[in-house]
Formats: sequence, structure tokens, C-alpha cells
Amino acid sequence: MSATDKEPAKRLPSGRHGLPRELVERNQRERLIAAMAEVCAETGYAGSSVAEVTKRAGVSIASFYRQFKDRRECMLASFEELFGRLLEALDGACAGESSPAARARTGAALAADLLAADSPTARLLSVEILAVGADGVLAQQGAIDRMAFLLRGGAGPAPSQPPDAAWVVVAAMVSLTARRVAEGASPTAAELSALAADL
Repeated sequence: MSATDKEPAKRLPSGRHGLPRELVERNQRERLIAAMAEVCAETGYAGSSVAEVTKRAGVSIASFYRQFKDRRECMLASFEELFGRLLEALDGACAGESSPAARARTGAALAADLLAADSPTARLLSVEILAVGADGVLAQQGAIDRMAFLLRGGAGPAPSQPPDAAWVVVAAMVSLTARRVAEGASPTAAELSALAADL
């Protein structure tokens, strides 16, 4: 899920190395996303800067602007990438579950473990994305909808319909994560798993 749970993106050799441009750009993008999460965990989105993110990523400012229009676009892309990794892990873990209830319990417990183990990603997904403004709020709400849909097994109400139990639990997990992060702590897997029991 995090930028560190997979093999971390390492700096490529400098100078002429014969690597395809697409590989270099993908590597730089992964490092920028990891750096955005780390910087936001330390200074918050409001205190972050392109200079600090690029320094942390080991990427030039020119390379940053080839990837992203600005810091805001990098933040939104980081949210989508990190949330996408979480959703992919949940989908894989839930695929073997036959009943909707078992799928929901398995997915919610895994989400709890992953968020508790990765405070920079937890902070970015729950708190810092909101500092982007309306687009950040919409990104987070869309993520809640998508995660609830996955935990239901791809069934249930459309996002425009009233929330159901799966949506409420996912929203509560995001809220509890945000609260713990704001208090300067990480949510524990036990806290988040207790919410999952309601499914």
C-alpha cells in the first residue's frame, strides 16, 4: 500500500545509463509520491513545498514539473496511487471469501493493519488530502465509496443512494484514522478492526 511496502523506488544511476525514458519517469514518479507522503507526515500539506518533495525524492525540480503541473496535482496523484495500492491489496485479500460478511471482515481487518503500519500513508489518505480543498474532499469521499463497494463484494447501493453499513464503517475508519493522526499517533489495528466487526 505505502511507498515502502513494495520494494522502495531507488534512485537510478545518474548520467547516461541507457535505461528507457519511461522507466526513468516511472521511477521518479514513484519516488515523488513516496516523498509527498513523507513530507506531509512531517510538515503537513500546507507546510510542504515542491523543493522539499524533490529533495526528499532525489529528483530535480525540472523532473517534478515534467510529472506534475504543481504541488496540488502531485498530492492528488499521490492520494490516488496510495489509495489504489490499498484497494488492490484489499481486492486480493477478499477475492477468496465466499460470503459478503466474510469479505467485509477480511477487507476491513486488512485495511486496519495496513493503515496502522504506515502512518505517512494513513495521514495523507485521512487528513492531508483535505488540505487540497474541494478536490481533496471529493477524492476522499470517492475513495470511501469505492472501498465500501469492494467490501460489499461489488454490490449494494450506488454512491448517490443513502449510505449502508459498509459505507458507514469505512467512513468511520477514515474518521478514526484522521483523529489519531491529528493527535500525533497512529491508529491501531485493534481500534480499526473493532469498527470492522460492525459489518
